[in-house]
Amino acid sequence: MESSGSLFVGTYILQLILHLPSQMAPHIQDLVAALVKRLQSCQITGLRSSLLLIFARLVHMSAPNVEQFIDLLVTVPAKDYDNSFVYVMSEWAKQQGEIQGAYQIKVTTTALALLLSTRHVELAKINVQGHLVKGITTRSKAKSAPDQWTVMPLPAKILALLADVLIEIQEQVAIGNDEDSDWEEIQAEDVETDQDLVFSSGATSFGRPTYEQLEAMAKVFDENQDDGDEDDLLSGADPLNEINLANYLADFLVEFSHSDRQLFDHLCQSLTESQRNASQMILNR
Repeated sequence: MESSGSLFVGTYILQLILHLPSQMAPHIQDLVAALVKRLQSCQITGLRSSLLLIFARLVHMSAPNVEQFIDLLVTVPAKDYDNSFVYVMSEWAKQQGEIQGAYQIKVTTTALALLLSTRHVELAKINVQGHLVKGITTRSKAKSAPDQWTVMPLPAKILALLADVLIEIQEQVAIGNDEDSDWEEIQAEDVETDQDLVFSSGATSFGRPTYEQLEAMAKVFDENQDDGDEDDLLSGADPLNEINLANYLADFLVEFSHSDRQLFDHLCQSLTESQRNASQMILNR
């Protein structure tokens, strides 16, 4: 099937997973093999994102036994890669920033958090695309030379992607503060003094966001992500769409850092300054 003719396959498979999970469970390994093969052959960004969304939903479907889903992926071969887990996570790390829609971002971001929380031994074996290397170059050279990226361990990359979502939410709420009165209503509830700390990723000291602030962040994030009618139909059937992403990430970072502070601090060394600041803002009380 041509890529342009299979753009809705991802949505169809997601509907099956959501509505017929027990019937789909025995076929997960075959489904994974088919998805990997399709992902390796397609070129359309939207289709690649929809296929990765299925993997993310399968991660949630496997909870609380996410380790078993990782083990399953390791057993499935992938062309030119050690196994399907290596391939899928390599592609996911590159593609996550291109995924659009509040529902899609919620599902994929929280799935990444679930994967990281397992501390599975296979995670640390994988190196993926890291940060974009910014150098001084001429305009003509920039057009001909491909982007250069660092390489970083998968666990650090996942933490960086989670921090990027926090940064995006904070920035969107900051914009909303300038454009409408939603945030002014929250300010009236005695949180005005914390506003600059919540929205400034460059500050040197940070205050932990209040529940009301996280609620406001989630509200503005949802409003700024434009889902189509088809996505509305899909997200409406999925309880994951009710997740408050700001609250989820805050709770995850606190729990993850407290459970293994040494690992958390080690991973943070690979983050950019803005990513570290966004994470630290959540952790500081």
